[in-house]
Amino acid sequence: MSNRQQHRKPATPRIPGWGRLLGFALAEGYLVALATLAAIAFVPVLFGWHATMVQTGSMEPHISPGDVAVASPWDENDPVPMGGVVQYRSPAAAEPDGIERLRLHRIVEANDDGTFVTAGDANHDVDSSSLKRSQITGQARILIPMIGLPGFWLNTGNYGPLILWGLVTLAALILAFRGPGRHPDTNDDSDGKPDLPEEEVAEERVGVTEILSPRRLDRRTALTLIGLAAAGSIVGTQVPVSSAAFSTRTRTKASWSVAKLPELTLGRAATYLLMAHESIQHSPTLGVGTTISGSVATSPGTKIEGFWPWDISGSTDRNTTGARNAKTDLMVLYAALDKYPATAIRDSVLSGTIRPGVYTSSTGRFTINGTVTLDGQGDPNARFIFRANTITSANGSTVVFTRGTKAANVYWRSTGDITLGSSSTNRGIYLANSHGVMQSRAELVGYLYSCTSSLTITRS
Repeated sequence: MSNRQQHRKPATPRIPGWGRLLGFALAEGYLVALATLAAIAFVPVLFGWHATMVQTGSMEPHISPGDVAVASPWDENDPVPMGGVVQYRSPAAAEPDGIERLRLHRIVEANDDGTFVTAGDANHDVDSSSLKRSQITGQARILIPMIGLPGFWLNTGNYGPLILWGLVTLAALILAFRGPGRHPDTNDDSDGKPDLPEEEVAEERVGVTEILSPRRLDRRTALTLIGLAAAGSIVGTQVPVSSAAFSTRTRTKASWSVAKLPELTLGRAATYLLMAHESIQHSPTLGVGTTISGSVATSPGTKIEGFWPWDISGSTDRNTTGARNAKTDLMVLYAALDKYPATAIRDSVLSGTIRPGVYTSSTGRFTINGTVTLDGQGDPNARFIFRANTITSANGSTVVFTRGTKAANVYWRSTGDITLGSSSTNRGIYLANSHGVMQSRAELVGYLYSCTSSLTITRS
């Protein structure tokens, strides 16, 4: 062994400094976050959803320019989401520049003609054009903040932030590709070259080979490719742009306050299955009466006639304190039902399957014909409201509940009479402003009220 070999010191691996480790961790976290946000924004598009980049600030503070909103597909038969944010096409005739645009705004009100009022959360005023159901393309479901900013900067010519973002992303890609690494210590001899024993030179070569092997490159390469794909998708993917429908004035850092809809509850009226303003008249057949599994009341009237004592399982209250309190709550409910915007206008004859919503009649009257199925679609809170001037269930007709529908969430509100036909099966809460009639052999699972007149019950 030569003297030169005797003075060589063994090489020991050097763990990279904390700065380099921290840089790699930050780069890795940044690229993973970038890829995750990009995936959330663009993967739903593969399943028929719509991604749109917000270009204006009319929806602040909830939605800002550069955010990407993902909307679920829209069916014209779907209930219009009052208070929800929808994506829709604004026709050229409604645009100042005469060019059709994609809009993203909140529905705040329904018009009597079946159209809807929209507004931006940051706008003082509602949008100047009404929204038709046919214009809606989707309902906003997912919001990914800031992921569309590079595209927004590119579209608006704001190149300063775009270049800065590009440099940061490039630096993260370089750090991720290089990784934290391992660097062996070296000892320079007099000729300036590393002074290593042959065994350790071989080991170093093996180390270099391992670092460059596909196995060692898996994580770095994958992370780099993921980062490149995410950055490329963010800038290169042509995501449709949503604008704010124009408004006379706009304010920032404020929200549009949607009028809160009144609560729908029977309150103290829930005690009574039958209640009338003036009277309740029962007509037994051959002395056989109608079974009422609960209480009945009148207020301010006091006339309740024709029932045998055993017909009514609960109390019979004639303008008692309880009846007056119930009447007060009943009138509150009747008025509250009128505050809910209609989601659809239906033909006067109801039939088939109906999904949750607020329905008005095209002719001013509703007639239940055959079997009507109210489908709650698995939602125990699914609500159905039917409003008309008169409501009639035809003889032998049937109302059926399915998939979670409850009688307490089904409201039949008439500004005139309500008639439950002979041998019909009825379910829900029936509120007539005028007269209520329950004909022979009719069945009711729920409540029947007359707010300003009387009820007539024929033996079932």
